Amino acid sequence: MEFSSAMRDLAVSITYTRAVITLTVTKSGTSKVVYSETLYPDSSGNITLSDIDCLLEPYAEKWLVFTAAFSVTEQQVTVDADGNEQVTPTDSDGFSLQIVSCKANIVNETATHFCNNHFLTLFDGIRQTAHGYLEYLTYTGTDTASCAATYGDGSTQTFQLTRIGGSDEYSVIDVSPSEFDVTGKTLVSYRVSAGLRYQDYQVMIDADRDVSPVLLFMNSFGVEELAYCTGEHRRVASFDRKQTRIGRLKTSYEIQEKESFKADTGPLTYPMANWWREVLRSKDIKVLQVYQGEVSPLSGVPVIITSEKAEVSNEADFIPRYTFDYEYSDRNHSYYESRVEGRIFDNTFDNTFN
Repeated sequence: MEFSSAMRDLAVSITYTRAVITLTVTKSGTSKVVYSETLYPDSSGNITLSDIDCLLEPYAEKWLVFTAAFSVTEQQVTVDADGNEQVTPTDSDGFSLQIVSCKANIVNETATHFCNNHFLTLFDGIRQTAHGYLEYLTYTGTDTASCAATYGDGSTQTFQLTRIGGSDEYSVIDVSPSEFDVTGKTLVSYRVSAGLRYQDYQVMIDADRDVSPVLLFMNSFGVEELAYCTGEHRRVASFDRKQTRIGRLKTSYEIQEKESFKADTGPLTYPMANWWREVLRSKDIKVLQVYQGEVSPLSGVPVIITSEKAEVSNEADFIPRYTFDYEYSDRNHSYYESRVEGRIFDNTFDNTFN
């Protein structure tokens, strides 16, 4: 097993004239040749294939987990009396690897060890969550997942989790706090386990359920995670008008609306602050709707982050807190959501107004 970003250069030493090197990717029994070239060695008889991760990246983003197979076939080339080349295949060799999508540099751990001991996220520590939040976890393989929940009265209860997505190579599970509610008890924390992997959650009691924005983003492993901003959310609208005078009347013939948003993550723990950089570096982000204190995963508007302030410090009294600006990806910035009572889609309106 290997991460797509960690693929090393392929170095081959041959003894004959040249070699045909082929790279084939396979997913669910379907194979595709993505590279096949006839290459000649240098003066030392070596052939090096570099930047293999660039070849694999499109398939890693699409498939998450797949197989990459390399084959090397040496050829002996001779010239006959008429000057024609005669090609004779000789030695043939190859190997295959299971590839896991990853754009991050995972240091001091092999891909196999990481995938067997971690969920597919760069978060390391205790996650903070609250009722009304959605939480998903993805991991390689099909190990059975379970949850050990702890309640305010000190009691515990174990839940078996069912996969909500994935394939033969990976699994997706729903670990939202609502999945572990018990009548008459207050959920305070829980641990999700799958094989050797585990993730701890701390439930924030009486947290504001109307946080905004709620971001669904693609992380470094190519799987979806959710991030919640608990700080101030501000909307700024601007209009670019093109006008001319036709006869006696001055007329606007083109008006382009631009809405930008200023978001605040709210106070973060250091593990949360390190993980929040995943959001800021993601190229695939959607803002989800919050309706009646619940996050709707089915409705989302693509956005792009245009600037950010993401600083951390080792000062004793420093509390991490990020701010960033974003805007809609669509060129039409006029959005209306009828299900959001009394306010616009982005939740910047104070729902305590009445």
